Amino acid sequence: MDGRRLHVAACEERSVYLECEDTGECISRPFAQIEAAIRARDCDVISPDDVAKRAALLDYTGGYEDLAQLPENARADVQGRLALVTAMRSLMDEGVKLTQRSMNKCGEHRYRLLEKAHEFAPQCNFLRSQRGGKSSESFLVPQGRTLDNYFKTYEKFGHNPVVLADRDHLKGSRESRLVGWQKNFVEFTINRLLQTKKPSFQKVYENAKYNFYRTAQDIALNPNWPSITTIRKYYCALNEATRSLGLEGTEHAYNIFGAGTTDVRALLFGEKYEWDQVLLSIFTREDGTLGAEVIDPKTAPEELGENEVCRCWLHVILDIGTRMPLGWIIAESADADHSKALLRMATRDKTKEKVRYDCQNDPAPPVRLCLGSADNGSATRNSKVYSAQLGMDMVVQTNRAYIANDKPYVERLFGTMQGKVLSVLPGYTGSHPKHLPGYDSKGSAKVTHDQLYGMITRYFVDEYAYEKHRGTGMFGKTPRAKLEDALALYGPIDPPSQRDRILHLGVRRQASTTSEGVRVFNIPFNSTQLQRFAGGGAKRVTVHLDPDDLRRVLITAEGLDVVLEARLSMTVFNDLTLEEAIEVMEMATKGNPERGALHERNLQSAKERHAREDEAFSDDRDPSNFQGIEKLQKRSDRALRVETRPPSYLGSTVAPGAIMDRTSAAGVVSVKPTSGNPPQNAPAKGASRGSENAPSDIKNMTFGPVKDSKL
Repeated sequence: MDGRRLHVAACEERSVYLECEDTGECISRPFAQIEAAIRARDCDVISPDDVAKRAALLDYTGGYEDLAQLPENARADVQGRLALVTAMRSLMDEGVKLTQRSMNKCGEHRYRLLEKAHEFAPQCNFLRSQRGGKSSESFLVPQGRTLDNYFKTYEKFGHNPVVLADRDHLKGSRESRLVGWQKNFVEFTINRLLQTKKPSFQKVYENAKYNFYRTAQDIALNPNWPSITTIRKYYCALNEATRSLGLEGTEHAYNIFGAGTTDVRALLFGEKYEWDQVLLSIFTREDGTLGAEVIDPKTAPEELGENEVCRCWLHVILDIGTRMPLGWIIAESADADHSKALLRMATRDKTKEKVRYDCQNDPAPPVRLCLGSADNGSATRNSKVYSAQLGMDMVVQTNRAYIANDKPYVERLFGTMQGKVLSVLPGYTGSHPKHLPGYDSKGSAKVTHDQLYGMITRYFVDEYAYEKHRGTGMFGKTPRAKLEDALALYGPIDPPSQRDRILHLGVRRQASTTSEGVRVFNIPFNSTQLQRFAGGGAKRVTVHLDPDDLRRVLITAEGLDVVLEARLSMTVFNDLTLEEAIEVMEMATKGNPERGALHERNLQSAKERHAREDEAFSDDRDPSNFQGIEKLQKRSDRALRVETRPPSYLGSTVAPGAIMDRTSAAGVVSVKPTSGNPPQNAPAKGASRGSENAPSDIKNMTFGPVKDSKL
């Protein structure tokens, strides 16, 4: 019961005390629970007598308990012997006393026994018939002693015909002839053989002799080393999965020998999905020529050049209930941005891909995803992808990395697509390293990235969806038929709204508001709500953009309790995705390099002419242009000088007309020196400058040098 063998230790009125044979644990269960399990056939009740009989049967037959376990030739022998035993029982029931002597050849009951056995199994041909002088093949009937032994054994083991088979496999010694230390040496050697480096068998055997320690008692017990043939037999006796774990590694062994599942994991369309990434086994390029170029890693662009060869990553998301591919993209790497793009494709309409790549049928409709199963890789195990899934009310189920059995459906899809699409294209690299040693994959690459994506799209939409599927729960139906049945029986799961897609699966960028709205990826968006919020100023906002639909964005800001909406201002991008819009802008800016260089030269010539004609940059050789910085500073100081009215009282005065008279009646001349040029000596009384009659001290008087302007 519950996968354990339990021994009934005691039974009371309401409880049953049980003891587990494997662990020795003692437990008690209500008697009503045991009765309910017996009625529901959730447990098997085996009496001690049945256990003893089964053990005796297995010991006698060497492990066989059913006729179907025997080889085909052994089953034919059992069929003839069973007919003989049944004939013996029939004759005994008729009152015939069979003995070993009477059943021997020429015995009185021999021919009658063969006639009765021929009635039960005529195909065994117990009675030989002469045809053309030759006797036909018949069953070789043993003597009476052997027949009696068959009958007693058959009766002893409860009429189980398996005991009538030969026990040749039990002949001989089945125990190992190796002593204890020799068994340890065999295990010691095999452990060093099971390495991913795959060392040489002979070298490991020789080194093991020098590194294995034997005591004196071990040598006295048996001094001989086990031969390399003995070790090889033990090594070959290991199962293939064990050898693969040691030689190929855990990842390879789990993918090859891991047990599958027969559980129907989903019924509704969109109920559960698996997604994964794989590096495609094909090289893609723009043309078939192979070239080389020296590039600088610091200045080289991240985007692939026109003729660069590369291998792309394929991201696929698959619905489990119907096996319909929900989304598929190819990318240069496996990261969070492409994982979110894959979720966006699964939740939107894919008519654009159908029209662009000329598909004949409709792809899977958009659906809201419920439970997601992915491995522990970096493309899906990160905060961006987890937050996007949880924001869309998806349940996240994380599986183990490099274990294909945790998500077998999408892993099987990769192998099917590689065999039917990639293996026939030029540039195919093979399914494993050194698979195609004579084929130059890089030199043969001719398929472009867009052509490869078109082939994968047409395969998923037109071929894979209409092929009979033999997977668990499909029962030979096509994924398209399974989709139609799921929608008819259980109904659809409505896809998410565009608002939820933008907020949780879209791209977020910081921007500042202007009079024209906001710009994200150099694409303008504007609305009345946004302008009212900005109020003519520059405010920092967060723009949420759906790369698959540029017509509408949502805007959030710190402290703003509502989500603003803005529309695309440049209507030429209405029907384009973000990648297509950026390609259009790049094509417009790149243009023709030669024409761009010519336009640049014309622009520089026009700028030079305009600079020469500008009055602010006239020729410095013109004398009128010598306006130094100091001179301009003085001119500016005079322009800023403020004139003041002199005071009314100026001190001592003279009579009108006598201000220059040096021989006044008073005999004193009042001379006020200038502020910057004081005289060296004061003039004498009654003397004037330059007068011949002036005293000698007046004649010798001089003034200082003129330094300031007298204006």
